[in-house]
Amino acid sequence: MRIVIERIEEGVLALLLAFMTLLTFIQVVLRYVFNTGLLWSLEATTYAFAALVLIGMSYGIRTKSHIAVDLLVKNLPSRLRNAVAACAVVICLIYTGLMLFGAYDFVDRLFDLGNRARDVAAPKWLLTASLPLGFLLLAFRFIEAGLKVIKGDSEVLVTGVHDDKEQLLVAQTGDQGEK
Repeated sequence: MRIVIERIEEGVLALLLAFMTLLTFIQVVLRYVFNTGLLWSLEATTYAFAALVLIGMSYGIRTKSHIAVDLLVKNLPSRLRNAVAACAVVICLIYTGLMLFGAYDFVDRLFDLGNRARDVAAPKWLLTASLPLGFLLLAFRFIEAGLKVIKGDSEVLVTGVHDDKEQLLVAQTGDQGEK
């Protein structure tokens, strides 16, 4: 099930990026070659970008690619480092829960009001549904990261900077080499 979610997540990210790129390219050609344009392209690109960012947050947690300043945490003993990571997961889950609640409330109110988007022919609640879905996926990724910390499979939520140039070379090339 987890692999299916990961593939869907990556596929949606790729589709959103391709959609935004293609739509922007078409808009530029229409604007500068034909002196016209699509009225709905800016709004569609904006909603697609918002969805890309929201899904990208959870993808960053899964791949441990968010930026981290871990100078102090890296020098802590292993048990304390795990405790700090677990505390960070709890804080992140609280934040994600609050955002999920607010996003759900926002989309629910848009649904009740029946607002439509200004230029895109779709209900506004449908276009903003990526808010609660993105935060739900983010909560899933934080829970997943928290379980790894509790099991001892991981001591950090994100990958830090390599201190040793040889370690960095190994990480980049995958070549262990001779010592």
